[in-house]
Amino acid sequence: MAVDMYQTGVSGLLAAQAQLATTGHNIANVNTEGYSRQRAEQLTTLSMFSGGQFYGTGTRVSDVTRMYQEYAFRDVLANNTERAGAEALYNHLSYLDKTLTHVNAGIAASLDDLYSAINAVVDNPGNLGNRELMLANAQDIADHFNDHYSSLEQELQIKNQDIRSRADHVSSLTAGIAELNQQIFNSGLNGTPNDLLDQRDRLIQELGQEVQITTLKDKNGMISVMLGGREPLVSGNQAYRMEARAGSPDPHQTELYLVSPGSNGLATRIKGDQSLGGQMGALFHYRDKVLGPNLSDMGKVAIAIAGAFNDIQRQGVDLNGNPGLNMFADINAPEAQGRRFLGSNSGVTGAVAITDTGALTGGEYQLRYQPNGDYLFTDVATGQKITVAAADVVAGPGTSLEITPPGLGFTLTLSDAPNTGDEMQVRPSRQGAAEMALNLNTGDQIAASGILMVTSNGDNTGTANPGVALTDGTPTLAKADYPLTLKVEDDGGGGLLYNVLDKNGNSLFSGVPDANGDIAFNDVVLTMNGNAKLYDQFQIRQAAGSGNNVNALAFAGLQNKKWLNNGKSTVTDSLNQTAVELGSLTRNQRIRAEAAIAAFDQSYDRMLSTSGVNLDEEAANLLRFQQSYMAAARVVSVASETMNSLLQIR
Repeated sequence: MAVDMYQTGVSGLLAAQAQLATTGHNIANVNTEGYSRQRAEQLTTLSMFSGGQFYGTGTRVSDVTRMYQEYAFRDVLANNTERAGAEALYNHLSYLDKTLTHVNAGIAASLDDLYSAINAVVDNPGNLGNRELMLANAQDIADHFNDHYSSLEQELQIKNQDIRSRADHVSSLTAGIAELNQQIFNSGLNGTPNDLLDQRDRLIQELGQEVQITTLKDKNGMISVMLGGREPLVSGNQAYRMEARAGSPDPHQTELYLVSPGSNGLATRIKGDQSLGGQMGALFHYRDKVLGPNLSDMGKVAIAIAGAFNDIQRQGVDLNGNPGLNMFADINAPEAQGRRFLGSNSGVTGAVAITDTGALTGGEYQLRYQPNGDYLFTDVATGQKITVAAADVVAGPGTSLEITPPGLGFTLTLSDAPNTGDEMQVRPSRQGAAEMALNLNTGDQIAASGILMVTSNGDNTGTANPGVALTDGTPTLAKADYPLTLKVEDDGGGGLLYNVLDKNGNSLFSGVPDANGDIAFNDVVLTMNGNAKLYDQFQIRQAAGSGNNVNALAFAGLQNKKWLNNGKSTVTDSLNQTAVELGSLTRNQRIRAEAAIAAFDQSYDRMLSTSGVNLDEEAANLLRFQQSYMAAARVVSVASETMNSLLQIR
């Protein structure tokens, strides 16, 4: 028989050696992240026909393959992206939730102290100590809002830097994948480069933590990677570079661009939002739809407080008899209005004036000019759309335009009509917490006394107790016109007629109160609280002196006044609502993160059941292949002995 027993034994010896080497490689890499268990594929060699029979000629190792299931890997890749994004967003929200809880506690305590000081001023408006304490507490509130803004502004900058760092990391990963693609292509001509394939899969998984990706494998073994199934990141051995650049229209709002190989810097802008997936998508969602709107929500409260106190200040006179100055910085200062608008067209500037602090939502809006002349406001956080029709746009001086979206509490003035493609953002309250600053220097500047006072005639029979205010805080009636007299007379038909006369008997008003019970004339508004009777009389006079606490009472009334959120919330209510909403969002995100982690662990365990190294199994294989090696060596030894015996025959 022509079968080469020696060669057969050698083939078994080499095969067992390959099996032992592969098993040893598996054992050595049991703790290597991303390693897939390998197996030497063993086949019989061609048989030999002799004497009417086929005889085996041994064995050979056809390939060394890795235990890998593409479906299991894709499942892990998808769940890994979801887990990374969910965990990252939860960590971001958790930080903000703790920060806001601390800030709210400080503001609430400062507000309580402020109203206690205001009540002391009400009791003794001439006491300078009480006034200084009130001013100090007002400064404390401004400091809390300023500190909160500074903290979150720093957080915004950190997130922008994080986006830049992650963009660089994505670029390094895509470059690594492209390089491995080329190495795998070159090595694949001579076998299966299992370790290179594992390295590439590990980079793909790491890339999947950053952004959502899809992969396509070609016939040459190269993998193309797509960002969300749309934009290419890797194409064969070509890698695209991800760059973070200044945003538009807000240069401080970093955006992403994809730079293709050999494009000389030309790049494609990527929409930065949660659809990016992974940690990058979580970053953009947190920065643009949580962090920014939270700044605006807190800014809304700061603007409301400043606006309300300023309005009351302008209704009164200070301890020196001078008209009250703004307690806080003017919420509609020209610089403040200009900072509330951002546009990509340098030829179009904008100014946002707060018209109703109670109607402010704390929202931030993307503004688009429509081809038909309409203006579309889109809330960044909620996606709510509000359209201002072209017919409702008011032409201002020169080429300026006034745009007032209904129910949002502000008016936007544009210097000129924008172009259809212009990108614009309107942030009515983003800077509110930063801009809150005390405007008064000394306690005697607090306008605790009202400019006007109403006193009732002692012979009145009705229950009316009118309140009085000025429409703009600055009296237009001359001092010589005061005191004014309000007389309740018979209208000749059985009803009541209200007549207001100046000091010289000139009529300023004759009629009845409006639906709100107000009597408005010149710059004065009388609110008829209670019911007046025929022949009742009231005197309205300009007030001065430390003993008048009418305005101080108005300050104190703000504590329980519901004027925020369209008259539904006090200041404390609004702060609590913001904290509760964020806390609920954080709690829900924690649940999502836990679910995403569980889904990833399940899919990862399923993949490991195939590709993971089991030391018990490898130890058994080690013994089995060791015995195979020894047996094959014995075959070689027997073949050698047989040959020696044949050679010794004479």
